[in-house]
Amino acid sequence: MTNPWTPLIAATIGWASSAVLSRAVLVAGVDAFTLVPARMLFAMVTLGLVILISGRFRTADPEAWKRGLVLGTVSMALPMTLMTLGLEDLPVSLGGLLVALIPIATIAAAHFLVAGERFQSKSLPGLLIALAGSALLVGIGGATIEGVGNLSRGVGFTLAGVVMAGVGGAVARRFALQMPSDKLVLPQFTVNTIAVFAIAPFLAGTELTSITGPTWLLMGAVGAVGTALPFVSFLIGASTNPASRLALTGYAVPVVAVTLAVIFLGESLTPEILAGAVLIITGVVLAERTTDHVPEPGVFEAR
Repeated sequence: MTNPWTPLIAATIGWASSAVLSRAVLVAGVDAFTLVPARMLFAMVTLGLVILISGRFRTADPEAWKRGLVLGTVSMALPMTLMTLGLEDLPVSLGGLLVALIPIATIAAAHFLVAGERFQSKSLPGLLIALAGSALLVGIGGATIEGVGNLSRGVGFTLAGVVMAGVGGAVARRFALQMPSDKLVLPQFTVNTIAVFAIAPFLAGTELTSITGPTWLLMGAVGAVGTALPFVSFLIGASTNPASRLALTGYAVPVVAVTLAVIFLGESLTPEILAGAVLIITGVVLAERTTDHVPEPGVFEAR
């Protein structure tokens, strides 16, 4: 029997590497509206291989495809595009830590979208701590770290992506209570891919012939390792792990992402960034731990 930690570790590494790989591609001169469709193309190919080999995630259920239309747009296409735009201006050590706020956004959205998951006053201290960390990270830390382009624009896109991912996470949680999560994978991926390819011709600004071989490999890795792997792994993990263990993935992703960015991208950390990171992660953990959840469906949050 597979170790229950294995899919969670794979999901953590996959989502963490997504930000690092995306930043590397963007720094190489590929714009966000070229990267995102390429990412989803490679992700769909990887998912297709998984379906072909395992037989899992295949569905023709019309109800699943109706829900996939919403999830593919709200949970994946919008947050993925917005966060990638944010990484055009922000290093992973800043943008990746702001993405750690997704659980907070999900808690807020679930208050309105998921029955039984109302925001409670006991979650307020965690929320305030996380927001204080964000203020420190952006207000002070943003001026101390190298690699920042337009700080306001990058933070704006990233936080907009966080909000959309929170709404998408709450919607996914709601839908996953109505049908098995496995049925939502293919529709969600397919709708997202169609959506980003539909807008690419109008907004993409990078000539495909100008992209080098190594950069194509990086984009392939974003799709396969940074998208398909963590999504599939997390769903597999959700079937064998309790909710408390699943939550550890969300806590670990920003830490691993920043670590990978320091190692592979040469990004540096300042005391302000570290302090903001500690506050954000502490606040998210406190808010999550004090929120009453309905039975855990294994919610995907786009990164």
